[in-house]
Amino acid sequence: MYDNLKIYNKKIEYNNMIYSIDKLRLKTYICYSDFKEIEFYIKTFYSNNIKKFWISDKINAFHYNYNIEIDEGKSFYIAFMHNQEDINFNKDNKNYNFTIEFNPNKLIDNSLLLHILHSFGNWLLRSFDLSVDIPINILDLIIDKSLKRKIHIESFGLDNITYYIGTKDSDGYIKIYNKKIESNLNIVGHLTRIEITRKYDDFDLKGIKSFKFGNKFLPQVYLNQYVFSFSDITKKDKTLLALLYAVQSGYPLNDLSRVYREKIKKMLDGSSKIKFDEKIARSSTYAMYILLFCS
Repeated sequence: MYDNLKIYNKKIEYNNMIYSIDKLRLKTYICYSDFKEIEFYIKTFYSNNIKKFWISDKINAFHYNYNIEIDEGKSFYIAFMHNQEDINFNKDNKNYNFTIEFNPNKLIDNSLLLHILHSFGNWLLRSFDLSVDIPINILDLIIDKSLKRKIHIESFGLDNITYYIGTKDSDGYIKIYNKKIESNLNIVGHLTRIEITRKYDDFDLKGIKSFKFGNKFLPQVYLNQYVFSFSDITKKDKTLLALLYAVQSGYPLNDLSRVYREKIKKMLDGSSKIKFDEKIARSSTYAMYILLFCS
């Protein structure tokens, strides 16, 4: 599928979908002198790449913050010493939170990034985005918010649509958008991206082989291709027939009553539901770990 696309550093293609890790946040603990060595290295060899440096005393922020831009649209963030930690500059061996956030699809081969990752051990996973790209127009999808309480739809006309499902800072937040438009891709067909954000309470990457993504975090998405017939819908329920037609014409599935929403979902589940694979999601994460730390 779209072999000429150069938007992945590591991908797994399965069932006509492409899985990749799109954003990654890691942390470890290092002492102040270790941080000063990293800072010296950046200022010596990558001073022109420092897009922004700031110090913050806000309780929910890091004290030292760097935004490093390697190329246009390719940057990463590092931070040291969270302000909620017990800070004592007189103790040289005291360790503090050192966090790094980057997009592996854009920066996996950057020497500065790899230098930082390989300089320290005991990396802990804080969050990442699993991206699943499908060669289908976003208008040909029916989106269900499932157990999420909130869904927001942002439309700029035609197929320039973005779905936000859940709360942005919550585990399992989902964003669905037109990747072809967002990245201005020169392709003949369509490309819709589904991003699922997973958050972890310091998952130790040493145990990456036991990592599980979680089936409950996979989205409920259907192809808008269901062909209804009188064998599916009896003459007694013309309302269901009308609602199915409305949903296929773009009416939000989640605006229906619970009873009719479940009836239509049951009809769509058989042949129209997109089947995301938890094992492939897990394998994508493991493959990214190997590429970052074992290559």
